[in-house]
Amino acid sequence: MVGYDANQSAPKSVYAVSGAASGFITRTLTQPLDVIKIRFQLQVEPITRGATSSKYRNVAQAFQTIVREEGILALWKGTVSGQALSVVYGLVEFGTFEALQRKLGSLQLTDNPRSPMSYFLCGSVAGMTATLAAHPLDVIRTRFVGQGKRKVYSSIVQSIYLIQRREGFRGFYRGLLPALLQTAPTSGFIFALYLHFQTMYRNLSGTSTTQAHSSPVESLVSGFVAGAAAKTLVHPLDVAKKRLQVQGFQEGRQLFGRFVYVDGFLHAMKEIYRHEGAGGFFKGYTPSMLKAAATTGYTFFFYERILRYLSNPLS
Repeated sequence: MVGYDANQSAPKSVYAVSGAASGFITRTLTQPLDVIKIRFQLQVEPITRGATSSKYRNVAQAFQTIVREEGILALWKGTVSGQALSVVYGLVEFGTFEALQRKLGSLQLTDNPRSPMSYFLCGSVAGMTATLAAHPLDVIRTRFVGQGKRKVYSSIVQSIYLIQRREGFRGFYRGLLPALLQTAPTSGFIFALYLHFQTMYRNLSGTSTTQAHSSPVESLVSGFVAGAAAKTLVHPLDVAKKRLQVQGFQEGRQLFGRFVYVDGFLHAMKEIYRHEGAGGFFKGYTPSMLKAAATTGYTFFFYERILRYLSNPLS
């Protein structure tokens, strides 16, 4: 079960390991959607069927174009850095969330540690902590996915070297402000909405709301809906973050259309609106929403299964 349970006494490390393992498996399953999402978010030109001058016009056409021009494996571009990102993020996020939940429960700071509000607050802090830990990997992942056949980066080690040499330490934290502004509410909403939809599911199915373990269907359905809802609320911030993360990397974007220089979060938001209108803030929304729904559903599904196994390996 996600969150505080007075009867659950698993070591703290088990929560972190379960989060890391869940992130690894989920990333493998959802990476193609992440590639499409990032390509859409980095494209300045409109993403519509009639936009003949645009490289990517819809999800199906983008899949076909990437496979035709770069090969099927291009749908898993950035997998190594993405896996590292997911493992670090999952380890820190779930480890922090569960630690905060246990602290709330032990200190009795609230009558009900398993309330939507406590889940939102613990989830927000956990998300920001995980973002600070994993953001450099997010920058590297975005650039690997964003480059075409002309590769600027050929390995993670080389990318770290080039970013440090050309952009300094700041380069690893490009887009950090919108990332934190996005992650805090997103993680908070995901945990709170997961609890909410989990309770709804149990009420509709006649399952006890105090049952310790979630069923596989319950985890997947609650996670899918929570992920889609949370992503819808914060998607514009994700677009701004991606635009900032590729600043200083224009050589890798030469075959993908226009490149707009931005300097800071507010400038990125202003330039997106000036060049692309309000619709620019929702570039890549469809693959992003699908990916968020799938990622959240799979993450909670695998997290709860792995946590249960590691807590009671012989049960």
